[in-house]
Amino acid sequence: MKDYHVFIVSDGTGETAYRLLKAAMVQFQEDILITRYSNVRDQAQIAAVTQAASQKSTLVVYTFVSVKLRGQMERAAREAGLEYLDMLGPLMERMAAFFHTPPSAKPGLLHQVDEEYFARIDAIEFAIRHDDGRALKDIAAGDIILLGISRTSKTPLSIYLAQEGWRVANCPLLNGVKPHKEIFAADQKKIAGLTIEPHRLAEIRRVRLRQLGVKESSYADILRIQEELDFSHQIYSEHPIWPVIDVTGKSLEEVSQEVLDQLIGRGRKL
Repeated sequence: MKDYHVFIVSDGTGETAYRLLKAAMVQFQEDILITRYSNVRDQAQIAAVTQAASQKSTLVVYTFVSVKLRGQMERAAREAGLEYLDMLGPLMERMAAFFHTPPSAKPGLLHQVDEEYFARIDAIEFAIRHDDGRALKDIAAGDIILLGISRTSKTPLSIYLAQEGWRVANCPLLNGVKPHKEIFAADQKKIAGLTIEPHRLAEIRRVRLRQLGVKESSYADILRIQEELDFSHQIYSEHPIWPVIDVTGKSLEEVSQEVLDQLIGRGRKL
């Protein structure tokens, strides 16, 4: 399957382009990887974005309220041979002609206090509060519940999804220990299990041990890891309604797409 990359570039939050992209993507079945560049305010930042976009097949969409930055972005993208789209400029120019007055050109005004902003903050707070099996009493209030053994990306994935407005809780699976009863009291259609290739997990755990300054530990032992994975898959097999998602070698963007595809469906918000 072809990978489609979209860079969102803005002198504000980039939320305007993100919402328009959401509206357009419901008409297509392709999966896309989105990278957002916010608060881009000078030529050097624009050059860095175009250089990054040149490394892969990328559509660059941008929303600059600054006429100067719009021009710089267009020239840089054209010189780099990129596909690009100015989402805001033509509309602002037409409105300026209609109103017979120039725009204020202050970035970020739209999203200072809007409802979605506060919903996103609430989602991030929920994810932090429900990280690693904490605050189980109201876990059912979330949109998504992630299960998995240690170092299967539960926490970073929860925060990533929370930044997109999803209320996510994650709970660790401990070898030989039955999951908490609150998990089974929640809507089972909200739950996904995470897994990973054992040797890759051993590498990740060894790195973590080095970061902690721990030299000797069974934490990264391949036999122990295989036992933990076997136990997690036993739990998953007892609940076939839970999709199982392999995170091996995948970015957070890719895994989050799979989680949302499985639990929310393709007709969801991006």
